Amino acid sequence: MTVIAEKDRDTVRALLARELLHDVELLFFTRSRSDKSASGSNECQTCDETHELLAELVGLSDQLRLTTCDVAADRDIATRYNVRAVPTVLLRRVESGDAAPIAGADRATNGARLAEAARSVELSAVTGANVRFLGLPAGYEFTTLLADVVDVSKGATDLAPETLDVVRAIDQPVHIQVFVTPACPYCPRAARLAHQMAMENRLIVADVIEADEFPELSQRYAVRSVPKTIINNRVEFVGALPEAKVLEALSRAISHE
Repeated sequence: MTVIAEKDRDTVRALLARELLHDVELLFFTRSRSDKSASGSNECQTCDETHELLAELVGLSDQLRLTTCDVAADRDIATRYNVRAVPTVLLRRVESGDAAPIAGADRATNGARLAEAARSVELSAVTGANVRFLGLPAGYEFTTLLADVVDVSKGATDLAPETLDVVRAIDQPVHIQVFVTPACPYCPRAARLAHQMAMENRLIVADVIEADEFPELSQRYAVRSVPKTIINNRVEFVGALPEAKVLEALSRAISHE
């Protein structure tokens, strides 16, 4: 089962009740069964499981909401949010002026409300929407998802002061890709660091990618072990490096030398 185990639900519910400050929206991009059948694509093999996991998580806190968008039916929205693969999950903090969630069993909505929001704000201006998961955030990566939800809700990370100084000063687009697998105990550290950097600067987009779900991407970047991190297609490294080493890699990736 990929859903939250019964024995863990009370623990997760208590964590969310204790730690969440602002509401958090999970933007879930998927593809309908009919569209997958028509295209013959192997893409989105875990879309149903991802939706089930997210719906159960949202059901554990009134401060979480789930918005679902079909990339085939709402291509303009997927383009606006630069979503090219499914399933993809984006996180963003819900500001006080945002529309209230639409009632539902899992408080999921279709693309209509998301389209309205997307028309008024670009990806780079959406709080937390540059914190992204490609693939099912299960196994060890479920802990990454939970920790990210808490940080996005609070609008704060625990990055070192020297890291914050460098990350917040970045004035150009940065793309960080971290390849992971659910069974990798070292992957959450690398994934969290990339996501926290993205939380601190809207010009940084951090994708945590389930390597086995996206074999073409894994082949393109020669992913043979995880975690593997690629920054701006210029700098790459394997392993969960210390924060200072990752900061050095980030600085090299954005240098003009």
